[in-house]
Amino acid sequence: MMKRFWALSFILLKIVCVRNSIAFINIPIQYCYEGLGCIVTDEDFYDTFRRALNPPPTARVVLALKYTIYTIEEPLGTTFSSYDTADILNTSFSVDRKTKILIHGFLDSEGQAWYPDMVKALLNYDDFNVITVNWKGGSRTSYTQAAVNTRVVGLEIAHFVNWLIHNSTLIAGDVHIIGHSLGAHAAGYAGERIKGLGRITGLDPAEPMFQDMPLRVRLDPSDAKFVDVIHTDSDSIFFLGLGLEQPSGHVDFYPNGGRSQPGCLHPIRASISVLAQGIDFATGMTPEQKVYATCSHSRSTQLFIDSVVTQNCTYDAFYCHSYEKFLEAECNSCGRDGTLCATMGIRADVWPGVGIPNREGVKMFLVTSSGPKNFCLL
Repeated sequence: MMKRFWALSFILLKIVCVRNSIAFINIPIQYCYEGLGCIVTDEDFYDTFRRALNPPPTARVVLALKYTIYTIEEPLGTTFSSYDTADILNTSFSVDRKTKILIHGFLDSEGQAWYPDMVKALLNYDDFNVITVNWKGGSRTSYTQAAVNTRVVGLEIAHFVNWLIHNSTLIAGDVHIIGHSLGAHAAGYAGERIKGLGRITGLDPAEPMFQDMPLRVRLDPSDAKFVDVIHTDSDSIFFLGLGLEQPSGHVDFYPNGGRSQPGCLHPIRASISVLAQGIDFATGMTPEQKVYATCSHSRSTQLFIDSVVTQNCTYDAFYCHSYEKFLEAECNSCGRDGTLCATMGIRADVWPGVGIPNREGVKMFLVTSSGPKNFCLL
């Protein structure tokens, strides 16, 4: 009898431990972060097939999120910790400028290839505050853990922007968050908590653990006044596609159908090629190797950057029921009100559909070249 009692107690203890670490359905778990607020993992964040695991988010001190501010006066940037938000007031940050915030994705960090290129392009384009987010303490882990950590990243960024709004004359509508992969969903979590956020651009939002999940789990149009999304790797994860296929913004762009991009090898072949080149397992793949191995997924960042730097060509896209019908030239009109076409990239916010109630999930198609630079087709 006593043996049965201890055996049963052990099983119950094991169930409690597993439930606490994985956050099963119908067991809401709240995680609070001093100064930032709380997040709740409930049944919306659980799906038997799409999101079976929800480990506890990484502690804030482990996440160790840092910001770097770049302006025309500070092209090399000034870095400060998320614990020292007020330090931004000792930089050249100006509320008279519009602000761009960049968020990297899984396994990335401040030194990844697209950050420097994006910062340089934006500063040359206009007089912006450009702020990069480094959350490598939460991204360089298992994918499941990193996906959950994006919620803490969202808390951090929302706290930062709201602090600026309350301690300066910053206007939320002048803030534009640009996130790649998991960074796109982190942008969405931030947008949920920033009233009146101007814009979010999702660059191939990550698919695993987010595809077909409830709106509050992933990037969606309610996260900002205007949400535009570029899909470049939306094949099913079973075919090694890394990006979300379903529309997630007010307007969603699908260059080349939104799947494998021209000039990119299949991920398996690309990975074998990278392995053949040799990898330093202490530091991981070089930025160039990572872009090569995740070519279609990374193309979204390249296309956005190219839309900033290319002045003589625009990424004009058209509304269509399918990419096949677009290729058959059945969709080449902007319509009477101009809402049936849009320009992908930095100028997407001039789309006439911005601000029209219930105008969301509009799928736009276009064709691009294989690059390696100047992907826009005249």
